[in-house]
Amino acid sequence: MTIPWFDRETGILLLDELAEAQPSFRKILEDGIITPEELLDQSNHVLELMQLLDKQLDDRQHQLVTELLSELAVLFAALQYHEIQQLKHQ
Repeated sequence: MTIPWFDRETGILLLDELAEAQPSFRKILEDGIITPEELLDQSNHVLELMQLLDKQLDDRQHQLVTELLSELAVLFAALQYHEIQQLKHQ
């Protein structure tokens, strides 16, 4: 069974719920400390999934996923820069 990306009634992205449903998320947070090793393991897991997906997508799907990943990277970078700006102005 797949978990929907969006709430059917509100249209809100269920990203927190998707993350919380992952065993990897629960494992990383179980002791309340996130170690560099856990971050590396999660990074490697994400890379493995991306490599698997890369082999399975047709050209159009690959283009859409590439755009999605790129725009997510832009969003995360912008959020980090915004956070830095906020800290500088405190």
